Amino acid sequence: MISIIISSTDPVYLSNVQQNIKETIGVPYEVISVNNGDGQRGLCEIYNSCAVQARYELLCFMHEDLKILTTDWGLKVIEIFNDEKIGLLGVAGADYKALTPTGWACPGIEAASNKVNIVQRYKYKGNETNHEFYNANHEVLSQVASIDGVWMCTRKEIALERKFDEGLLKQFHGYDIDFSLNVASSYAVVVTYDVLLEHFSEGDYSADWLDATLKVNYKYKQSLPLNIGNYDQWECRFAEKSACKKLLKILSGNGYSAFKKLGILWKYELYRVLGMKQFILFQLNILISRY
Repeated sequence: MISIIISSTDPVYLSNVQQNIKETIGVPYEVISVNNGDGQRGLCEIYNSCAVQARYELLCFMHEDLKILTTDWGLKVIEIFNDEKIGLLGVAGADYKALTPTGWACPGIEAASNKVNIVQRYKYKGNETNHEFYNANHEVLSQVASIDGVWMCTRKEIALERKFDEGLLKQFHGYDIDFSLNVASSYAVVVTYDVLLEHFSEGDYSADWLDATLKVNYKYKQSLPLNIGNYDQWECRFAEKSACKKLLKILSGNGYSAFKKLGILWKYELYRVLGMKQFILFQLNILISRY
């Protein structure tokens, strides 16, 4: 009753996650996997083509470098989608999506905004394994603005109607935020705390990630910020200020000049969320090389 779609780059990871699914899902399923070890196909293209092939009405797009720790998680997914207002489900997300280009989480308000239940390992940073759990409102399901693409479920009809934007996103980043914001225009996007998984690697702020993030935020800039958490004006400005500081740090790390940084502040109309005084302060700080 669930079609699981995986873009694979590692045969060992794929074999392990297939066995894990078999042992834990608890409902009829199929796995549609695509060998993309050479990286020649973008994730959006793969997900769109596999959605067409899927036999079942519920789809689960997941990374292969994970282990699901919850038994009968397929039953939980089916129960959640009995609510027709729900269009997209994940295990990590946030209820505020900034106008400032960011990932799914918004710096500065993570404790309130993040909705997460995941065991995170660190492949690159060397940090200790951490059970990340954010559920400030003690909910069973939390409505969010966008989710992390490590594991996300939707209906086949939605995936076919609201396709992953393979024209815009040619590689492996940004697809989850783009799809979230697309679905959120008509359905609820939610995070469940009843499915726990262990993820074996963390994300990074590579040049490819930055390029995709800038593209997605520009695509949706007229409908951002998306404030599902109903934060007040002061909280939103604090969030956007924190996000802008982080963005400028990432831009510096990727070799952006002061001129290009200033251009991004104007291109994304960040004065709308920062206020003109803070907007001007950021520009001055860029010019004196503070950011």
